[in-house]
Amino acid sequence: MTKVILLLGGLAVSGMLFYVFVQWERTAREHWVVFTLLGMLIVESSVYGNFNNVPRGIFHPGSGSFQFRTPEVIITVALLARMAVRGLPTRIGLPALAWLAVAGWWTLEIVEGILRHNDKTLIPYEAKAIIYVMGGYALVAGVPIRRFLDGRGFERILRWSAVISVALILMTVAHVSITSNVPLLPLSNFGPMGTDSSALFVAIGLIGLLSELAKVRRSALNLLATVPLLLGAFFAFQRAVLLLLGAAVVFVLLVTLGHTARQRLKVRVGEIVMTALAVVGVVLGVSVIPAITAQRPVSPPFAARIASNLDVTLNSGAKVESAQARLNKWAISFADARQHPILGQGLGFTYTYYVPGPNQFVTTDLTENIGLDLFLRTGIIGLTLFLIALVMSVVNGFAAWRMHPDPMAAVLALTLVALVIGMVAQGQVESIFENYRIATLLGLTLGLLRSAVTSGGGTMMAMRTLSDYRHYEVV
Repeated sequence: MTKVILLLGGLAVSGMLFYVFVQWERTAREHWVVFTLLGMLIVESSVYGNFNNVPRGIFHPGSGSFQFRTPEVIITVALLARMAVRGLPTRIGLPALAWLAVAGWWTLEIVEGILRHNDKTLIPYEAKAIIYVMGGYALVAGVPIRRFLDGRGFERILRWSAVISVALILMTVAHVSITSNVPLLPLSNFGPMGTDSSALFVAIGLIGLLSELAKVRRSALNLLATVPLLLGAFFAFQRAVLLLLGAAVVFVLLVTLGHTARQRLKVRVGEIVMTALAVVGVVLGVSVIPAITAQRPVSPPFAARIASNLDVTLNSGAKVESAQARLNKWAISFADARQHPILGQGLGFTYTYYVPGPNQFVTTDLTENIGLDLFLRTGIIGLTLFLIALVMSVVNGFAAWRMHPDPMAAVLALTLVALVIGMVAQGQVESIFENYRIATLLGLTLGLLRSAVTSGGGTMMAMRTLSDYRHYEVV
């Protein structure tokens, strides 16, 4: 009876969402769906740091094995609403076709997993990555890029995310956590910065920073808001988010050494001073406020605290044991993947490995590596299809950075390419397809990158033609 009530309630909520999304599609406000989804992910990851420990409630409705996550509902209903208004797409580009091929192959691996008698409870769970990645890609790719650049939607998300990030950093430093049994929103250890929230903050902060640097008239408040978002990565105590931030920042810094960056980005001295003042403000907030609230001496300097956090994140005993457990996973999962290298083991495949911390054997379906996950489940074919689609998206996105006639769209394309590279780096030590938050972020990022590319013509030749024509027009 409980499952029937939940099903009827879910259908009712989905019906209301469908009506709202249809209205947004008809009034050229389809980008509001993306902002709604992104805002929901920010709030949920801030309240519940670990995506595996989200209790039953608003963000995780269900009973027993009957459960679902809100992103999969929003993405599915939004795509149905778009098809109801626009119908099926009449044209599809080569990169989108490549991602469609990835989704199709993953669907076949569902059948492969069933035929191999893999864990039937894990098969639908792993198959949801199709919705998060490819569904998120399709949802955003069909929206004109200027819908995201114009208006104040992203600006509001940037500023509110900065407020949330500051609050989480302060609670992390002060070792404050809240546990309460609120109906529909139970709290368990709410307060410390989580890996998923810090990854979302890094993505929003990097987009906000580079977007402001591409504007003629910039907002000092928006620039200041990016500081706590980027600093949040140092308070999550996870190597994965540091890899995301490091890879994205290094890529951006290398690209900014080129000639294109001098045309697209112009940094002013005043902005550097404002950013420095913002860092000082965060230092004072992190050092002084927790000391006042706890009535204790002021903590060590901010740089020393970050260095201490990095040392705990990288060199603590727990992290060393975690690294050894991950190496054990890779050795076992690679050996299992080689048993069926072409087609893979299918979705839902599990294996057993040794964990040195508690000194026990654990059965899991995760490898903590994006390449091994694909190789183990989908074989060489699935891994190759994914790499082809990924490389095409990155290459076209970098071409948009160099040749897109719209400077704002070009800078956004550069930022999105950096984030994709960062998430791939993060995926070297984390299974991101099972983390619905990061998987959804990856899908939205790839879709937004595709929207930026198509707004410039869709291909490198088309973007070059548009750029030349625009230059001729101005001259």
